[in-house]
Amino acid sequence: MVRLNNILYKADEFTLGPVSLELEKGGYFAIFGPSGSGKSMLLELIAGLRTPAGGDIIIDNRDFTFVPARKRPVGMLFQDYALFPNMSVFENIAFPLRISGENEEDIKREVGVLSEQFYIQSLLKREIAGLSGGEKQRVALARALAHQPSVLLLDEPLSALDEELRDDAVKTLGILKKDGQTVIHVTHNRNEVSDLATRCFRMSAGKLTPID
Repeated sequence: MVRLNNILYKADEFTLGPVSLELEKGGYFAIFGPSGSGKSMLLELIAGLRTPAGGDIIIDNRDFTFVPARKRPVGMLFQDYALFPNMSVFENIAFPLRISGENEEDIKREVGVLSEQFYIQSLLKREIAGLSGGEKQRVALARALAHQPSVLLLDEPLSALDEELRDDAVKTLGILKKDGQTVIHVTHNRNEVSDLATRCFRMSAGKLTPID
């Protein structure tokens, strides 16, 4: 469960909020809006990459408003995937597990489970530079889920893909919905998640409103 209570954030002349929102566990939530409307900023606030000027961020009934990003039960998929080019696919997925102090046996087991979930077992020894856009997306999703976050944040996850790859990418995101992962997906294109979203919202000039 994610609950935002009167979240307010200011950056130069732009003001986001106040935003109040309650999202039930296991839902796939979509936030639509044009560039510069505050969609990505809201995700960064939930992730702990920005600090609100006011309000509370509650995840699983615990206040995370001022908790550092690395200690939040949140996974985030960035628009450009932010994979480490000097690491193999295996090492990219294993990275959050290593920094949290997991032992090698547990790391191998968890990476194996995730690679099977996203059909990337054959890619584990590959370098990032040699992957297609769709393959990079699946690797990035696996890494974002490695520490079993309560909520997964997707920042325009399909924007870097050409039309031919988007259908497969949407099917990959469907795995998350099927598995009951709580997801917040921001995009400027409402059609790309029309079959995934359980609830939809619109962001405009820093204001969030539900869409029936």
